[in-house]
Amino acid sequence: MSVEANVVEGYALGTPALYRRHLRIAFGSAAEAECLLRITEEMGYLPSETVKEVEALVNGTMRTLRGLMRRPIVVHNSP
Repeated sequence: MSVEANVVEGYALGTPALYRRHLRIAFGSAAEAECLLRITEEMGYLPSETVKEVEALVNGTMRTLRGLMRRPIVVHNSP
């Protein structure tokens, strides 16, 4: 939820610089989720198979965020 919320918040602020900043924050949140997944596996809360499936989704999200950070961003001014 934190990843999505940061992307939306950055876009809503209406400037490319703030949007990029929030994309970086969202990327950090995705990295935190990846770390927490590993911990849950190490502690035995989730089976390895489940962790690997969710990690694949998190990695896809991180790739998408990297792409958004690299491309020129068009942000519409907020009302």
